[in-house]
Amino acid sequence: MDILLVEDDDTIAEPLVTGLARDGFRVNRVATGTAALAADAPEFVLLDLGLPDMDGADVCRELRSRTDVPIIVITARSDEIDRVVLLELGADDYLVKPFGFRELAARIRAVARRSQPRSDAGGTIAIGALEVDRRTPGVA
Repeated sequence: MDILLVEDDDTIAEPLVTGLARDGFRVNRVATGTAALAADAPEFVLLDLGLPDMDGADVCRELRSRTDVPIIVITARSDEIDRVVLLELGADDYLVKPFGFRELAARIRAVARRSQPRSDAGGTIAIGALEVDRRTPGVA
C-alpha cells in the first residue's frame, strides 16, 4: 500500500517511514500541505495538522473534496472539538501524539479493511452504487 505521510517534524517522520517500510508499506513523506495536495494520488494518507504552510484541516478538506482516500490524522491536538471537526471534515480516524507504532499500524490496517470494496460469496463486487457480477461471461 502506498502511504502519503504529511509530517514536518523529522523526529516523528523518520521513525515512521522506517517502521512503515519495515511493515511492507511504501511511504512518500512530504513536510507541507502544499506538497501533500500536489503529490500523486496515494492509497492512504497520514496527516499531521500542524504544518508550516497551512492547517492540516484545510488539507483534509481539500483531499476529501477530490477523493475517498483513507485519512488518519496524527497530531498533538487532543481536544475533543479538534477530533470532532476533523472527523466531520472527512478524516477516517484520529490519533493523538505520542502514540505507539503498533497501534498506528493496526489502525492503518483497520481503516484500509473498511475502505476496500466488499465482495460476497456469489462473486458480486459493490463499489458505491456500482455492482459488478464477476460471474458474467467476459468479466474478469
